[in-house]
Amino acid sequence: MDYLSTVKVAYPKLTLYAFQVKHNLALKPKQPVENANNVWLKCQQLGKQLGVPRLENLPKLIEEANNQKNSITGEILPERILTFTAIKHKKNLHLSGEANPIEIHDTYALDLTLRYPHPEVQLTDLRGLNPDDCLLPKNINASLGQTLVFFAKPVGKIDNEQAFADACVAGLLSEETVRELKIHCQHQGQLLGSPIFEYNNDADSPEEQCHLLIWLNTHSETTNLEEKGEYYYPLINLLLCRSKIIYARSEAIWCYEQAREAYSDLEKYKQEFKEQKNNPIDLKFDKFNQLLNEIPEISFNYVDYLRDLELHRTTIQTNSKNYRLYLDKLNNVCIKSDNLEFLSNFLELALDTFVEQINTDLAYLTPGQNLFDQMIGTIRGIVEVEQAKRDRSLERTIQVVGIAFGGGAIVSGVVTQHIDKSFGQQINFKSLVHHPLVLSLLWSFLATFVFGLVAWLVTKPKPKRTKGK
Repeated sequence: MDYLSTVKVAYPKLTLYAFQVKHNLALKPKQPVENANNVWLKCQQLGKQLGVPRLENLPKLIEEANNQKNSITGEILPERILTFTAIKHKKNLHLSGEANPIEIHDTYALDLTLRYPHPEVQLTDLRGLNPDDCLLPKNINASLGQTLVFFAKPVGKIDNEQAFADACVAGLLSEETVRELKIHCQHQGQLLGSPIFEYNNDADSPEEQCHLLIWLNTHSETTNLEEKGEYYYPLINLLLCRSKIIYARSEAIWCYEQAREAYSDLEKYKQEFKEQKNNPIDLKFDKFNQLLNEIPEISFNYVDYLRDLELHRTTIQTNSKNYRLYLDKLNNVCIKSDNLEFLSNFLELALDTFVEQINTDLAYLTPGQNLFDQMIGTIRGIVEVEQAKRDRSLERTIQVVGIAFGGGAIVSGVVTQHIDKSFGQQINFKSLVHHPLVLSLLWSFLATFVFGLVAWLVTKPKPKRTKGK
């Protein structure tokens, strides 16, 4: 049956839950990250696109509220919810809705709902709730990701709930978007008595993952329970934990890839190190000094990636605990016929797959840290030994020259005092060798040579004796 063109829904609404990091460990406790307000600025853009002046004014209202939480649940605005109504669309449809900006611990959360307050709306008209795919991740760009929740009551009887949910997705998103993003139904459950379907495209990045819940109001109790809203805060907190887990997993994948690159660089340096074995000592010495300048920086980055992997693992584990807490709270407001197994499945995925994958990555990468340290230590030891040899050679040369010249000067002075000084005599070729100055120089040169030879022999390193000899 072609539900898209034949079946209508009553009072359809599409809610965007978008999550933006406000604080992180790299900054001071109360200092927000640079792009913390991006999610509010996106609301401003959506207000211009949808023709909703009140939505355009949201960043200013938040600034006037001084970003202070006004309740334990984290609402930022004094009036809590910013409502807008009577925005005329085609076919006499009027768009209305509300925005609820919230601060949850270190995160900004946006609850933006667009609705048609009409008892009968064609599925083909649902595009008015998401014109030009404006609510998709590629346009919102929330740093921690987002979830879209569609809630509506089918008009009339439907034979195939899954097919009807697929038709709702086709009404909300363009056919090209569904095809390109490969959005598909992953799970089915039941919330407040009515069926709920989970769609996703399984992208690793939270800014690319298109997570969509289609919630069909088919039970007599669902309307009252949904309006009562006891499910709201457990659900939004659960979705925030989910987004943080997806984000941490995405960052862990990036860290692992970067660490693998660094490890690959280390393998290249190992090969360069081995190739130096037969090179002249001067070339080897210069090459090792170059390696000592390059390897420590890569090693430092490598250690950073391992540390970040451990932090992301902790983030996933912590948010998995919180996720379970909010899932239990959500179960407490559900009715007996509800089935939230699809939400439990994600928790199992986080702990059994995401965490275990990081554990495996760390098991492979951690030995590389020791290899970096060993290589740096080995090269530094070789350089230090060679430098010590050069220093000892220079020191020996200085000693030999000093002793030689010192001894030569002393001998020259002593000899000169015992030679008749006859500077008044006329110097000729025959008597030149007997001149005191010449004799002094000759004895000085001879003494310098002798003392230098003795010093060279005395300071000559002794050969190491082998064991047992």
